[in-house]
Amino acid sequence: MDFENNQIITDELPRIEQVTYEPLKRNFLWMALTQNAIFLVVLFIIGLIVTLTAFLSAFFSTFLKVLGAWFVFSVVVMLLTWFGFRVKGFAVRQRDITYKSGLIFRSVISVPFNRVQHCEIRKGPFEELFDLAKLKVYTAGGMASDISIPGLDPARAESLKEFILMKTEEDEEE
Repeated sequence: MDFENNQIITDELPRIEQVTYEPLKRNFLWMALTQNAIFLVVLFIIGLIVTLTAFLSAFFSTFLKVLGAWFVFSVVVMLLTWFGFRVKGFAVRQRDITYKSGLIFRSVISVPFNRVQHCEIRKGPFEELFDLAKLKVYTAGGMASDISIPGLDPARAESLKEFILMKTEEDEEE
């Protein structure tokens, strides 16, 4: 058999940008906003305590500065969460699963089914409260999941897990 190493014309390869992504469940946005609101309230309380203890003599002016900074930070965090949700999505194709995220730092992760070792579904307390699940897909050679898709309906996460495991078995048989 002769060795061949033909050049591939990269302009003719399929583009990941042409993939139609499925959005995450809308409850994921509300869960993320709730988590951020809790964090921001705790941050506000810490700022208030620091202002009370460290700047007692100039409490009012310092408090207004802390409140202003907290408000601007809160608006930025909530807007990033809101618009970041619109970017997130996943796609299941014939040979892989892809997840995209990131409003500022964009990320697209694709995992081919023939590399999958196992899958798991996780539900933390907030996911339980908002009726969500996270699908984690692991490949060989890593301790952490290689792809993690949050904000899924639990039934959808289970069906995706079963599909991925079925595709993994098919690839092993080939």
